[in-house]
Amino acid sequence: MFESLKNLLKHFTGSQESTSGISTQDTISSAADAGHTQYITLGQFNLGTGSIGPDNRNDIDQNILNQMYRAIASGLFNVPVNNSIPEICVDGRTNKNGYRKSAPCAAGGTLSIVYGGDLGSNSAATDINEVQLTTQTINKLKEKGHQAGVHGDDHSDCGCGACSKAPTIYQHITERINDLSSLTNQLGINITESEKESIVQQAKNRLSQAGFFAENRASVVQAAQDSGADYEELVGQHNELGIALNTRVGTTVDRSAIRSKYGPQYDMFVVDAWTFGNAAKDINSTGNEADEQRIAKAITLQNVATASVLGHGSLPIIPIA
Repeated sequence: MFESLKNLLKHFTGSQESTSGISTQDTISSAADAGHTQYITLGQFNLGTGSIGPDNRNDIDQNILNQMYRAIASGLFNVPVNNSIPEICVDGRTNKNGYRKSAPCAAGGTLSIVYGGDLGSNSAATDINEVQLTTQTINKLKEKGHQAGVHGDDHSDCGCGACSKAPTIYQHITERINDLSSLTNQLGINITESEKESIVQQAKNRLSQAGFFAENRASVVQAAQDSGADYEELVGQHNELGIALNTRVGTTVDRSAIRSKYGPQYDMFVVDAWTFGNAAKDINSTGNEADEQRIAKAITLQNVATASVLGHGSLPIIPIA
């Protein structure tokens, strides 16, 4: 599934990798000579109900922004990682020292696997809640030898949007499934009607299940920490200007380097889509390939829905093939 995404993005970007797997500065120069590149945005798919995005900013230079997009798409900021599943959040912010851990990214960090695994599980069980599911999932990943991770920030009770707004994200999936799947289809990930129905039904089941979602949203992040997940405290406001969609296996995007090069007001969400299939395989308890595929697609939908709830319609998707 995600190999087709990678192939589509290579076609879309005309990406040519160097022998090291990372594009060179010459690639950026060539892209710059080609002029402004058009990227798909959330708004083109009737998505983006939040406020984070370039159209709501008056502190950025459009020429610098275009340069940044092209440099990101070329792979200039890609760096190697050790883990093969989502570990830290897509959040573009850094810690108080201006850094982020180099690890695979998804919406909510390892919580993306918790929510995506739940949505794609096709399970009718009502005897488990969100906190218990978080503990169960992280323990299963630890048994597979993976490191888990979550985050908060320095100015709110639950500083992770994917976690704090999880019930809203589930609701968004039930209401906007066709728009969300239209975007994934554009990126080469086809979600079938039966898969959509299953994921939407699971979201509805959880929304109607009394007590599934914790009233204290910070308790979910705490449960992850109690299960051994690393914790990051991020600082500052959200300045993300796009979604870096990375399909280069074994890498992520160095957001600290982006901020260092262009300025602290230039941030990106980072989604390491190449990890989703790995995560689905590791948490799929049935061994059935169809179940594994549905879970991987549910993780994808959780990421797209999170971007739509937090992001503005002007937020572009910058593919890295």
